[in-house]
Amino acid sequence: MDAFTFDCQRARESLPEFIEVYRRRPILDNAGGMGLNHSFATWFILRQMQPRLVVESGVWRGHSTWLIEQAAPGAEIVAIDPRPERRIYSSPRVRYTTDDFTRIDWSGSDVAQAVLFFDDHQNAYSRLKDMAWLGFRHAIFEDNYPCGEGDFYSLRHLQAGCGHPHLQMTSAYAWQPRQAAKRLVLEPLLRWCGAGQHLLVPPNTSDRANLAKHLQTYLEFPAVALAPGNNWGGPWTGSFEPIPPLFTAVDPAIAGLEQEFESLDLSYGYLAYVALRA
Repeated sequence: MDAFTFDCQRARESLPEFIEVYRRRPILDNAGGMGLNHSFATWFILRQMQPRLVVESGVWRGHSTWLIEQAAPGAEIVAIDPRPERRIYSSPRVRYTTDDFTRIDWSGSDVAQAVLFFDDHQNAYSRLKDMAWLGFRHAIFEDNYPCGEGDFYSLRHLQAGCGHPHLQMTSAYAWQPRQAAKRLVLEPLLRWCGAGQHLLVPPNTSDRANLAKHLQTYLEFPAVALAPGNNWGGPWTGSFEPIPPLFTAVDPAIAGLEQEFESLDLSYGYLAYVALRA
C-alpha cells in the first residue's frame, strides 16, 4: 500500500462530502474525543488509502470507530480499548478487544496493507518501534502535543527535541493535589529506572535522528479551520504554530456550520500521519 500523499485542493473539495457524513454521526456530543478537524483528517486519509485493515487503539465512545467504517467500508477493523464500558457506539462488523496491539498475534494479517490509528496516549516513539517490529508501516497519531503540553511523549515533542520530562506537561495539572502527589512519588522512581521506562523522556535529539533512519513520511494534517485560541487557551504561536488551515473561520465553506451544529468543536492537536520505510 502506497503512503498517503496530501493534496490541499482535493482536501478542500472533499469537505462538502465529509459534512454529509458528519451529519449522520451517531454520537453528537463527543467531548474528550475528536471534533470536526481531526474527524475530517482521519476520514480523508483513510478514504484515500482504503486499507484492508484498520487497527484502532483507543476507542472512547466509538465515534472514531464509526468514522473509520464510513471512510474504509471494505476494511477489517480491530478496535482496542482497556475500558469497553465507556463505549456508546458498537458495530457488529468490528472486532473488539482489550489487549494492546503489541499483545495480538498478527501473523495471519496483511499488516503491510494496514493503518494503525492511535488515540491511546502512549509514548509515540515507542509505538513506532513496536509498529516496525510487527511489520506495520502506516499510522495516524490523533494526539500530537506541542512542547510543554500533554500526558505522553508525542511526535511533536520528538521532532522538537524537547522530550517529555513530566507525567503531565500541561500546566493546569501541576497544582492539582492528586497530580502533584503522583509526580512526587512516581517521577523520581521512573527516572531512577533509566532508559527502560517510557513515561518520562529527557530532552534529546537522538530520537529524531534515529527515527529519520526509518521514516518515509511525517505529515501533520491541517485543520479545516482553527478556533481563535489553541487547545490550551493561548495563541497559535511559538511551539503552538500549526500549518495553515484549509479554510478561515469566515470562509463560506464553513461559515454556516456554527449555526448547523449546536457545538462546532474546532479543537486541533496537530494530527499526524506517519509512514515507515518498507
